[in-house]
Amino acid sequence: MADKIKVYLDTNMILDVFINHAKAVKKKEERLLPKKYGFMLANKDRIEFVTSFITKAEVTRELVSSFGMEYADITPVWSKFISSLDCKYLQRFEFDGTIDEIVGRVKIRLRTMFNFMHIFIAMKENSYFISGDKDIIRKSRETKIYDRIISYIEFRKMIEESKHA
Repeated sequence: MADKIKVYLDTNMILDVFINHAKAVKKKEERLLPKKYGFMLANKDRIEFVTSFITKAEVTRELVSSFGMEYADITPVWSKFISSLDCKYLQRFEFDGTIDEIVGRVKIRLRTMFNFMHIFIAMKENSYFISGDKDIIRKSRETKIYDRIISYIEFRKMIEESKHA
């Protein structure tokens, strides 16, 4: 078996897991597992997952602001999620002036700037950064910021191909 593919989980990769949970709690229904999450669970023997406090903060903000959840109710769900994927959770990260240089050279939206923060963590962890933000993928490739930024479709293909390697 080849080495695991290391992947940094940012908010767009996992938010639907938590939104589905919040909706299920509100409606007192069983929670639906998103296909992405099912794929990750089914392939965790091939994938090493990493995420950070920034991802947790973005998920928490969404659940509190949009779904009225309490922080005390979010924390156990987050812990269960991290545990289910054997995910490495980074509670801290030190940024430097490099991020300032990059955003000074490239016109970006605020959301894209948050993605750059995720990218810097993925870079330090030598992880793939999977994004649904076509703008960040395009800009990263054009500026050659980091060569391990891929779409979810590219990620799935990579995992499928690793099964046959």
